[in-house]
Amino acid sequence: METVPFEARWSKVGTDDAGALPLLARFFRAMLLNLLKDPCKLGLLEKMDMAVGVDPTGHPDQALTLVFRGGMVRLENGVSPHAHLVLRGEPAALMKLARMPAGPEALLFLASYEGRDIARRMLTRELAVRGMVRHPLRMLRFSRFMAPSGG
Repeated sequence: METVPFEARWSKVGTDDAGALPLLARFFRAMLLNLLKDPCKLGLLEKMDMAVGVDPTGHPDQALTLVFRGGMVRLENGVSPHAHLVLRGEPAALMKLARMPAGPEALLFLASYEGRDIARRMLTRELAVRGMVRHPLRMLRFSRFMAPSGG
């Protein structure tokens, strides 16, 4: 598979202040840069217009918002009150959720230990996604974009 050059990927991921990014934001930035190696992900990014908040339980200093607009994604400190979706949970669970595959592969993932842990946390509300019912298409686009690339 042909990959997108690093410079092209770097230009698609912006931040408030690169020097002041909290650890969780740096994790998401690295994951986004890795996802954007796939040219298909660039196509998905072009179609996205949403804000997704990430609210780690007990770590308000790590909260961030991913703003997808104009074929770019911007990481901002704090959870925007205008976020369409808000992922709330323990930081380790949020990182696992971010790596969850989409489509039929999600069923195989949910059968794994890591997947069962995510499902249990969602059922007990330790891990929650606010806005999923109000914005189902945005949730679908976001999960498709964040899912690891096949191959």
